[in-house]
Amino acid sequence: MTTLTTRAPTAILQSAWREIHLSWLFIRTDRWTTVFPATCFVMAATVNARLSPYETAVSVGLGALYFWLFVYEHTLANQLVGVDEDRINKPFRPLVTGHSTLRGARLRLIAVRVTFPVYGYCLGILKWALLWQILSLLQHEYGWGRHWLGRNLYAGIGVVAQLAAAWEIVGVLTPYAWRWIVTLTVTVTLLMSVQDLRDINGDRAVNRSTMPLVLGETRTRIFLCIGFAVGPVAIHHFLMAPAGPHWWTVATDVLLGSLSLLLAARVVLFRCLAHDRRTYRLVEQWYTLALAASIYTLR
Repeated sequence: MTTLTTRAPTAILQSAWREIHLSWLFIRTDRWTTVFPATCFVMAATVNARLSPYETAVSVGLGALYFWLFVYEHTLANQLVGVDEDRINKPFRPLVTGHSTLRGARLRLIAVRVTFPVYGYCLGILKWALLWQILSLLQHEYGWGRHWLGRNLYAGIGVVAQLAAAWEIVGVLTPYAWRWIVTLTVTVTLLMSVQDLRDINGDRAVNRSTMPLVLGETRTRIFLCIGFAVGPVAIHHFLMAPAGPHWWTVATDVLLGSLSLLLAARVVLFRCLAHDRRTYRLVEQWYTLALAASIYTLR
């Protein structure tokens, strides 16, 4: 016979699983810019620090949970202020589909905003957790998200908050690690407007000031094309060349450079909504691939 004492743990586990699944629904489209690449940078730090397999597994696990909370705070705050445009641009999101209520999302945001810095403190990276929370407030509560410059700064400075935390989960930041962080921060800040190409209709509907709407779609595409075209030179000079003339640096140079040139072509030649969404997915995967390469270039 099932008793209250046997039902209670089952109900708790079911509730916990529902929350994990719901958090996945909120973050799933942002995993390639947060959880995956940042966890790769944690692994790069473990390789650089010569940690044992057990220590590496623990550090990577702790880092993955941290960056799950990192992006969960962003997506909750972002989607709470963007329901109307999500009905146009991203109708699959939980607040549009009904998987979560507004009240439920607000309560979860409060819980994450408390849990995230506490967990960051336990990992010894409180300052980076607080930097991310300040950026989130500026973006979602104080208007940064309404203007293209604020949006790009949010993404760029967010790279610092993300990657500095990833490295310091393991140890002290090195000059070469900072070189990676600064290079990717500048790259993301300059090129993040590629995400706005797929959201023009929704952004226009809510009067958001994005680069394609301010400068014009054609000018924005030309700017992004030039940025992606010169990207391989910067990546080679600042990230790959210092690692030395090894076969893996040459292979990474070729792979990242080829993908960057593909993006340069796509952003001007493929201009429909479906292609713009695919282009942005490729940008996210380029970012993850670059940080995966840090595992062997930063050793």
